[in-house]
Amino acid sequence: MKPVTPKERVRCRPIAEGDLDAVAVLLAEGFRGRSRQAFRAGLERLTHRDVPTSAQRYGYCLDTGSRIVGAIVLIASARPVDGKPTIFCNVSSWYVIPDFRAYAQLLVSVALRNKDFTYTNVTPAPHTWDIVERQGYTRYCSGLFFAAAILAKPRAGAVIERFGKPDHSALPDFGMLKRHHDLGCDVVAAREGERLSGFVFRRYRIRSGRLALPAMFVLHTPDREQLVALSGNFGRYFMRKAAPFLVMDADGPVPGLTGVYTERRGRKYYRGPHRPALCDLADTEYAVFGV
Repeated sequence: MKPVTPKERVRCRPIAEGDLDAVAVLLAEGFRGRSRQAFRAGLERLTHRDVPTSAQRYGYCLDTGSRIVGAIVLIASARPVDGKPTIFCNVSSWYVIPDFRAYAQLLVSVALRNKDFTYTNVTPAPHTWDIVERQGYTRYCSGLFFAAAILAKPRAGAVIERFGKPDHSALPDFGMLKRHHDLGCDVVAAREGERLSGFVFRRYRIRSGRLALPAMFVLHTPDREQLVALSGNFGRYFMRKAAPFLVMDADGPVPGLTGVYTERRGRKYYRGPHRPALCDLADTEYAVFGV
């Protein structure tokens, strides 16, 4: 790999649309589990999203003038907190090639400099947990709970509907729900009498041993207690997709559900003024790049 030379003056700047191919190649080098094509497709989805005016569309990169040697991808979104619009920014992917690691902290410092934003890191690898904490992040989720939703008793009178019925436009989070529907997520509405609530899921494979069990990962619930109460209904609804398990953020076993809790994966962090709720993964890499 070409080492840094005095002629290569590194600068940190916003990622531009013309950089996307180079950034995809770089990230595929750093994250072997995802292909260049997958990164490129996710970055293209960012091109078509609405982005808060004070946030970057793609994130930041390290540029030597002749090549991109580092990148940090940010997925910014606005949501109300206590009635006020607030910016949340998911740090999706961060990689600097080894010869330029001395500039990694510069990249992070520029990317995370807005003190009014809440930054999240929802897929930190275990070997990076200490690094993330030194960057000023606080853990808000310790693990994952794998629920055998099909074994839960369904709530009587509750109906799970595929997103898209005319009255679904009245849902409080309709814009977010439609955005995730367009990204290919499984968006549903739960109808209980006059109460109508929207939920977002993503197809997931529980990898354990030789078998990869099909499941649905919870990306958004308006009320986690309601999610648990309706797990039996969701389990039966998603049986049509042969996915009887639900995977959800948790800090321990979930009362009322049969399943397995683990802290080997699922840890999540935030940095900024607003602590995210569990099972609040809307507008993160889970939706844009896939689980």
